Amino acid sequence: MKLRRLDLENFGIHTEQAFPFAEKGLQLIYGRNEAGKSTLLQAVRELLFGFAHAGSNPFAPDSKSKKMRATALLQLKDGAELEIVRRQGNKNTLSGTFPASEETIDEARWQELLSGADQQMYQHVFGFSLQELATGEESLKEANLDEALFGGGLGRLHDYKQLIKSIDEEAENLFKSRGQKQKINGILAEIKGFKAELKESSLRPAEYEEWLTQAHRCEEELTRLQATYDQVYRRQQHLDRLKRAHPLWIELQTKQQQLAKLEAPSSFPADALEELSQTRNQAKKLASEIDGLARDWSRIEKEIGEIQFNAALIESSEAIRSLVYGIKEIRGYRRDIPIRQQERERDLDEATRILRRIDPKLKLDQIDQFELTFADRNSIQQLARKRQRVQTELDSQAPEQERLEREIREMETTLAEIPVKSQQLVDRLKSSRQPLADAIKRKAELEGTISDLKMKSTQRSGSVEMLLSGKPNWEATLPVPLEPTITKYEHQLQALSEEIRGAERTMRETHEELVAKRDELRRLEQGGELVTKDQLDESRGTRDTSWQALRQVLLGEIERPAEDDLQSQSAAFEGQVQQSDVMADQRYRNAQLLAEHQAILGQIATLEERLGARQQHVANLNEKHEALLDDWQAEWKSCGIAPKSPREMNAWRAAYLDLVQIHAEINRKRVDLTPLDQRIEATTMLLIATGELPEHVSTTEMLSWIDSFLREAETQREKQTELKIRIQSKEDERRSAAQQQEKRQQQLAEIDARGREILTVFQTLGNVDVEMASELILAIDEIQGRLASAAKLDQRIADMQQGLADFQQQVQAVLAATDESLEEMPAEHAAERLGTLLTEAESRHARRKELEFERQVTSQTLESRQAELAELEARLAKWRKQVAVSSDEELESVSQTVRAQQKIESEIAAKESELALVRQSEEPEEFLAALTQLDRDQLELDLTEVTREFAGIQDNLASANQQLGELNSRLREVDLSSRAVIAQGKIESLQADLSDCLDRLGPLLIAKEMLARAMKAFREENSGQLLASISELLERMTEGRYVQVEHDLEQEGGLVLIGPGDVRKKPAELSTGTREQLYLAIRLAYIRHYCQGAEPLPVLMDDILVNFDDDRQMATLNVLAEFDTEIQIILLTCHQPLVAKVQSLKGENRVHRLDGEPVVVETPKSKSPRKKSASKSSTPSLFENA
Repeated sequence: MKLRRLDLENFGIHTEQAFPFAEKGLQLIYGRNEAGKSTLLQAVRELLFGFAHAGSNPFAPDSKSKKMRATALLQLKDGAELEIVRRQGNKNTLSGTFPASEETIDEARWQELLSGADQQMYQHVFGFSLQELATGEESLKEANLDEALFGGGLGRLHDYKQLIKSIDEEAENLFKSRGQKQKINGILAEIKGFKAELKESSLRPAEYEEWLTQAHRCEEELTRLQATYDQVYRRQQHLDRLKRAHPLWIELQTKQQQLAKLEAPSSFPADALEELSQTRNQAKKLASEIDGLARDWSRIEKEIGEIQFNAALIESSEAIRSLVYGIKEIRGYRRDIPIRQQERERDLDEATRILRRIDPKLKLDQIDQFELTFADRNSIQQLARKRQRVQTELDSQAPEQERLEREIREMETTLAEIPVKSQQLVDRLKSSRQPLADAIKRKAELEGTISDLKMKSTQRSGSVEMLLSGKPNWEATLPVPLEPTITKYEHQLQALSEEIRGAERTMRETHEELVAKRDELRRLEQGGELVTKDQLDESRGTRDTSWQALRQVLLGEIERPAEDDLQSQSAAFEGQVQQSDVMADQRYRNAQLLAEHQAILGQIATLEERLGARQQHVANLNEKHEALLDDWQAEWKSCGIAPKSPREMNAWRAAYLDLVQIHAEINRKRVDLTPLDQRIEATTMLLIATGELPEHVSTTEMLSWIDSFLREAETQREKQTELKIRIQSKEDERRSAAQQQEKRQQQLAEIDARGREILTVFQTLGNVDVEMASELILAIDEIQGRLASAAKLDQRIADMQQGLADFQQQVQAVLAATDESLEEMPAEHAAERLGTLLTEAESRHARRKELEFERQVTSQTLESRQAELAELEARLAKWRKQVAVSSDEELESVSQTVRAQQKIESEIAAKESELALVRQSEEPEEFLAALTQLDRDQLELDLTEVTREFAGIQDNLASANQQLGELNSRLREVDLSSRAVIAQGKIESLQADLSDCLDRLGPLLIAKEMLARAMKAFREENSGQLLASISELLERMTEGRYVQVEHDLEQEGGLVLIGPGDVRKKPAELSTGTREQLYLAIRLAYIRHYCQGAEPLPVLMDDILVNFDDDRQMATLNVLAEFDTEIQIILLTCHQPLVAKVQSLKGENRVHRLDGEPVVVETPKSKSPRKKSASKSSTPSLFENA
């Protein structure tokens, strides 16, 4: 897939901009900073995979009325062109069309074309900037390249990542190891709960088994009654069908008897009556049509006989048409002959007039004596023109010579009046002017710098002197601590303060927690009476002692006490038992409260211990903080300063050292001022000694005076030089003009001599010069032209008169051939009449041909219709003979009989169908036999008896169903009251659901494991091929510095680069530029491998060469330019030197500018000879320490 054109609307800086792209070669897009290169890269990313939401998209327009839109023309791998439009929105944001086939595509079809690539992979592999390139392995891992290549290698399975994602999502929806909302997790939790409930539930009642037995017996009785019910029901339905079928069977017998009485020929067709009617109607129609055709034939024959015309006119049609076409020309002849005769007379008169103007004595027949050759005529005309031109130039040059004499005298006077400056003085001023100006400028700069430094010192000295005990001595620097020392104290104090604050916060939290626990214990003790274990044991001991005494009395081991004592003892024991139970119940009810009470007591003890430890920790930290502050004070003791916090002292130290530097700089500037003042003073004294410089002039005025003096001297010198040059030029012009005048005089004499030699033919006309001869030649030419025109007109008149005579002869010949009497008419009128007669004759002749053709067609149609009528009569005669009748009426009667027979047969078939519907599924033979033997009265009796039996069985079924319903109701009540039955049923239902879920989960886990194994095998299979491709690309990029890339055996997934001499380096040991070249080679190898099994995607790289030196830049550009021709590579840059380098590459490489300006073809600078140190890149490096 290659970009051929990209149109962006409202995307970042590109509001309405079009980008054309070439089909072949490396393409470089150049633009300055903020011209929109990164925006263009992101636009291509979002064109392919969709715009980000406008709210979070930094490239979205500010106005809500404007929407992002991108239109692209793409060329696919097979050569087909595709135009797509990506718009801003939530769904259906892409549409496209194949222009050749007008096939449309949507988002789903587009994803198929992308072959499973996603935006993350494209951003890190195909469309990446220096940031993605520099991150190296992390960027490649995020792109999931192995998965993309694996998808392309498994039979076009390009949605591998989506497949894995779908499997994981579906599996996680079913089960997750520690999940709660997943379906299997939920089912397992419910089963666990119901099993616990099942353990605690009670058993079924005693009657449950008896009720089950009775219910089984009822079900068996119902089964028996149902079988009897079905048998009686079938018997009842059979009798009912016989009752309903009997009338139909009687009607069927009647129809069959009626059919037997009808007699008709078996071979006669059933539809003979309709066909007979149609045949007879068709015969009548044909007879009527035959009569009409006969009348038409007679009419046509009569009309043909009435048509009359002159056949000779048609035979002479070509000659007549020729005469008609020539009528216009003949009439023109008659009109033009008088006009041409008048024109001939005018030409002869004009020739005579011109000849008399030359010489009244001459005649027209004498004009030939003045004939000149063509060469002489041309020579005379050229000599006349040349003489006139030379004479004009001769006359015009006289004033010009006078003007030159006057200007030369004026310039010589001006030159003598210009004053002259001393050249020695001018040279001395020129040599001293620039050093003086530089010294003055440098002095002003130093004085300004010193002023600024003093102002800066005044502004900063207040905060610095605040901590000093006296006035600072800026030349003796105080021994202030170093910045790392201050930073160390700052970090230690800050860390210690943070630790103290954290310890105090923890101590407060512990104290607050202890107070809360004490309050909780107090509320728990106040909330109710708690029975301790000792109290319960004491009560139970008293109860057991009383029981032992009563037991001994009951067993006779001791003497039986009095009855009252025994009753009171028994009553006391009963009270003790009840009190022990109450205390046990109370302790059981308050067991949780007692446990909480004991737990809170333990927590309070723990918190008190923790609080003491944390209070001690805070005290230790405070002591440590005080000791660190004492050490901080000691660091500044040698400076005599009481320090503030480390952060403030760090700032004070920087300000103090800045002031020291400022004062040192002021002293250095003052030292630099001294030689400048000396130089200015020496130059001033030199100028005063010349006597030209006025006294009491400042340095600035002195410099201005020198400039003015030098300008004045230069102006005077330039004026003198200019006047001398002009005087010399004017003198040259004066000499040249005099020479030209002499030359022109000689030319005039030569022209006159040559003319006299040629003009001997004009001697009879007197003294004729060159100019007069030119006019005579023109007049003679005009006379000869007039005479030639008159001769042509004579010939034209004779031709037209001959044409009139020929036309007259042709008309007479046609009249004689056609025997038409038109001799009295003029020739052209007779021709017109012949044309009219010819048109009428041709029209009548054409009408006769039409009628003859119509007569032939009518005759053929008449014969055809007569034959059809004879065929119909023969068909009727055949039918009459077939049924042995002599007339059509008898034939129609037979047809009606056949129709009645057909009707009865269809009624019999309908009755048989009704009878089959009533019979339903019973056997036809048995059913018809039963109908044949049927006794109507016996049928009614049997049907009544069966109906009564059927009603009794229904009552028994209802009674049995009622009894079974009562038993089932009792069982349901027992089941609903039994938690065990309910729990067991739900467990069984949940186990069924669990089995279904496991059936779904198992294939998903197996599929994922199979894909993982296939991915591992794919990596092992393609690893060598990819490494070979990476090695080849890296060797070319590094110009042979590294020739091979291998796996790092010490680190899984790592790489090792091998150079000449078995030099081995890991990526971390490489420079920034070389490491980026490695990552670029990896990407290009992956791109090449990926595009072998998928649609190639356009590759865009944004300023990835900034860390490459010049040689490796050129090597990398050659690699990109010679990369796979099916993969489009577009390089974005803001560095001008890359433009010339790309232009110097071989092949069809293109350079575009983002600002739309034309690209200037540049030549890269020649390489300087190599030095020992490595050459640096012409582009700025982002990593200076690489």
